[in-house]
Amino acid sequence: MKIPRFALLIFLVVGILAGIGYLLIKRISPPASLPADSLDEEFSARVENSLVMLDENGQPQWGKTATLAERMEAFQVPGVSIAVIDEYKLHWAKGYGTRTAGENEPVTAQTLFNSGSVAKSLSAAAALTLVEQGLLKLDEDVNSDLVSWRVPENEYTRVEKVTLRRLLSHSAGLKDGLTELGSDDPMPAYITFGNELPSVTLAQLLEGMPEDDIEPTRVVNVPGSSYRYTNADYAILELLVEDRLGTPFEAFMQARVLDRLGMAFSTYHHAPPENLRALFASEHTLDGKLVQGGRAIFPFHAAGSLWATPGDLALFIIDLIQAYQGEGGHLLSPSMAKEMMSSQIEISDSPLSEAYGLGVELKSTSQGPIVWHSGGTWGSCSLIWFYPQLGKGLVVMVNSASGSLLRLEILLSIATVYGWPLD
Repeated sequence: MKIPRFALLIFLVVGILAGIGYLLIKRISPPASLPADSLDEEFSARVENSLVMLDENGQPQWGKTATLAERMEAFQVPGVSIAVIDEYKLHWAKGYGTRTAGENEPVTAQTLFNSGSVAKSLSAAAALTLVEQGLLKLDEDVNSDLVSWRVPENEYTRVEKVTLRRLLSHSAGLKDGLTELGSDDPMPAYITFGNELPSVTLAQLLEGMPEDDIEPTRVVNVPGSSYRYTNADYAILELLVEDRLGTPFEAFMQARVLDRLGMAFSTYHHAPPENLRALFASEHTLDGKLVQGGRAIFPFHAAGSLWATPGDLALFIIDLIQAYQGEGGHLLSPSMAKEMMSSQIEISDSPLSEAYGLGVELKSTSQGPIVWHSGGTWGSCSLIWFYPQLGKGLVVMVNSASGSLLRLEILLSIATVYGWPLD
C-alpha cells in the first residue's frame, strides 16, 4: 500500500526527535485537593484504540492497529500521560499505566514527568518577556551582559556575535560537550541521581572538564549562518538571565511563567518539596530498568530541567496560541508571540522541520504552521505539538526512554481522530 506523504513525515520525525534534554526542578506546593482527570470519553477511547503500529525503524505497519495498552507493553513503557487541546481549550487529559515499572501506583493527569528539552520552549518564552521589558536585547552581543562566563572570542565571532536571538534559535554557531549523547550512550559523569544535588556548575561545564571528557564550549561557525542544536545555547541563556537579574533561573521561571499561568504541577527546581516530589513518575532506561533513585539530574535548568504534567504544558500552549491570535494580557504580546513562532533559521536536513523559531520548531501545513518541540533523556521522552492558527494541539509524556516511537504512534492516532493537518 502506498504510504501517504503526511504519514511519511510523521514516521521520519523519529530521526529528529533525538535531542537530549536535561532536567532539574522548582519548589512549589500543589493545591490541597487535586482535580480529577479531564476527559472526553468518546475521543480518548478512539485515540486509545487506534494506534497505527510502527516497526523499530519507524515505518508504518499498515492494516495493523493496536491499543495504547498493547503498545505500552511492546515498548516496555510503564506510564504515559496525554493532554489534547481543541478549540483553544483543554479537551481532555488522562494518565495511563503506572508511575514505576512493576508497581501499582497509577499515572494520573496530575503525575509529573520529565519534559526534557520541551523546557526550552518555556525558557525561550520567559526570556522574551525580558526582551519586552527592555531588560534583555535580542540582537546584541550576549557578552555585554554575561559575567559568570563569557563566550570565547575567535575568528567567527569577529564576523558576527552570539546574540540572544541566535541562542534561542540554535544558530549561535556553538559546539559543546553537553549535547551529542544519546539515551543509549553511557551517562556522563556530571549526572546525579534521586535527590542528590549536582555539584558541578554551568560555568564549569561550559569551560570544559577534560577529566570527564567534556570539551569546552566554543563557536565553530559564523553566528547566524546555520542551524546547530546545542544545549549550550540554553545554558548560556540561563547564565545571561541570572547575571542580568541576580535571580536563580528556577526562581525566575517559577514567578515569570509557572505561577502566572497557574501551572501548579510544574517545577524547574532541583529539590521540590516532598508533597510535589511524591507526584513524580519514575524514569526508566531503554531496556526498561529503573533509573537510579528514580530520576537522573543534570546541572541545567533552561535547557531541560522542567518536570510537568501534560495538562500544565497545555496551559502554556493555549496562552501562546491566544497571544498569537492577537489577544492581549498573555505571557507574550501578540507581536512577540508571532516572532517566537516565525522562522529564524532554516533547517535543511529535516523532513518535518523547515525552520527553528525562538524555542520551537516549525513546519508549514495547508492550514498554517505546526509548532512543536520534543524532549528526550536517558529515562523519559516527551512531545508538544500545536497549531497556533487553529487552536489545537497535544502533549505526550512518557516515563521511559523506550517510548520515542510510541509518542509518534499516539500523535498519529490523535491527528487522525481529530482530523488535524500534517502536510
